Amino acid sequence: MATKTRAKTDPTFIAAIARIQPALTKWRHERKHREPIPQPLWGAMVSLARRYGLSPVAQVLGVNYAALKHHLVATATPAAPRPGALTAEFVEVPMSIPPTGPPWVIELEDRGGLKLTLRLVQSDSASVLALAQGLWRHRS
Repeated sequence: MATKTRAKTDPTFIAAIARIQPALTKWRHERKHREPIPQPLWGAMVSLARRYGLSPVAQVLGVNYAALKHHLVATATPAAPRPGALTAEFVEVPMSIPPTGPPWVIELEDRGGLKLTLRLVQSDSASVLALAQGLWRHRS
């Protein structure tokens, strides 16, 4: 994205604005009172805002900055997960075999942000299961 101070003087920005401005001007002259800007115009302005920034596009076209930002955010696609990134999934930890060796540390967190950190030694598996079940039942 071009910097804010350079966008308005960038020849590609000026050319891109020149492609949209006539349609926006025509709509403004022909619209009925309080008629919303058509979606194709918003789409074109959002595309410019992604490339050149919200403020320069809103200022040059004379549209509401907050409305343009709303349309920009509404049409944003969620970022694709990075290769190798972990996704949020349920992971079952089999407790039929008690932990051996050094103590285990298990951290549980629900969607509300409630966290439970468990430090397990060899004989704690049954009490951990009961504690975790009680925690989740209390929150639901």
